[in-house]
Amino acid sequence: MKNSYGFSWPESIVSLTVIFLIATTLLPLLSNMTIQLEEKKRKYHSSIVIHEAIKMYLIDNTQRGTMQIEKLEYSFAIDSEQICVHYEGMREEKSNCLTISYVSD
Repeated sequence: MKNSYGFSWPESIVSLTVIFLIATTLLPLLSNMTIQLEEKKRKYHSSIVIHEAIKMYLIDNTQRGTMQIEKLEYSFAIDSEQICVHYEGMREEKSNCLTISYVSD
């Protein structure tokens, strides 16, 4: 009577195939989620730049400039209608603009 322990060769191939299929579907999903998270983080940083640009405009009347956050450069420009921040996205150049509205008393 022969006692064998472990898996047979066909069982091992089937389990490796299932693991391979799961990995090939999850890795692109994980990569896409990572890119989306980085895009949202960069947009958040551009909002911080807009906030700082507004403060600089009100204090020093600065209309153009650049700021660097986490080794990425954000450039801003303020005109009479809007404030725009331009930055490098993960796939292409991005911009985040805020329309200026005046409140009269």
